[in-house]
Amino acid sequence: MTDTILSSRNGQIGHLQLNRPKALNALTTEMIEAIDSELIAWETDESVESVLLTSTSPKAFCAGGDIKAVRDGVLSGDTSVGRRFFELEYAMNARIANYPKPYASVLFGATMGGGIGVSAHGSHRIVTDTLQSSMPETAIGFVPDVGASWILPRLAGGGDHGLAVAIYLGTTGARLGAADALHLGLGTHFLHDGARAAFTETCLDSGLDQALGEHCSDPSEAGTSVIAGHEEWIDRAFSRASAQDIAVELSSMAGESGPAAEWATTALDSFSSHSPTSVAATIELMRAGAGVGTVEDALRNELQLGAVVCSKPDFAEGVRAVLIDKTRDAAWSPDSFDAVDLDAIRGALSA
Repeated sequence: MTDTILSSRNGQIGHLQLNRPKALNALTTEMIEAIDSELIAWETDESVESVLLTSTSPKAFCAGGDIKAVRDGVLSGDTSVGRRFFELEYAMNARIANYPKPYASVLFGATMGGGIGVSAHGSHRIVTDTLQSSMPETAIGFVPDVGASWILPRLAGGGDHGLAVAIYLGTTGARLGAADALHLGLGTHFLHDGARAAFTETCLDSGLDQALGEHCSDPSEAGTSVIAGHEEWIDRAFSRASAQDIAVELSSMAGESGPAAEWATTALDSFSSHSPTSVAATIELMRAGAGVGTVEDALRNELQLGAVVCSKPDFAEGVRAVLIDKTRDAAWSPDSFDAVDLDAIRGALSA
């Protein structure tokens, strides 16, 4: 067991703690293997009734996956590093999605990318008022993964509206607070951030149900969902047929007056500044994910499409610009939606 994952048994609770605070708990291969190993053991252990996942960081639940190592492998010509990382992570995601026991995570602060994958597939997603959650992958030349193509299209009731929301969240990396997560269905319970320690203590001492009843508050106390007020605009723009059509609609909305124009300007800025290949791939991925029958099908699509995207120059360039140099000056190639190879993207989506 790595020291970046702390594991303990407390009564009937299997407790896992993400313990890489200086890196905001960015998931490494070793962390993924450690989590999955404990889940396998506890799955058939009749003395373990539920699993609780928390963080030792004061700032974040989990800011994502340690994607720099994947980039290093790509640059060195060793794609097996990334392939192994993603295969292990996606197997863990599928295990969580199909886990036969209650699986609860306490989500606060930065909860992004892989942090969503290690939590949102579980039965209980307890969000606090400090939550800042997003899928920011298109900004680094990648695509939303860890089962996002299964989770996101099924938010907000699913259907055409859920798909528009998924494409919006996946292509722009828009952030969700606690009220947004609860409104969309990403969160199942609300906990005031100051009660996190007490919640965990009660859970370990008296069980998950006792902790939920004693410490969780009415979702209305999370405040007003921002995204709830934008859903009509999201449907108008992000239900369009192509990336080009979405950009045109957002541009048209931005030229209007009032709150819709302000929202559209912000959305367009993200949509048009992220990797064109990644944005176009994300649209196709979310549409495919809305139609698959299992989370495994969605993860298979993500693994296949991710391999295609990682082979493109935008991945190494995006990770450099955002995570390494932090200059946010990526030079995308191609630099327009019209030049994106959609056939290669669609060919990767077999499920």
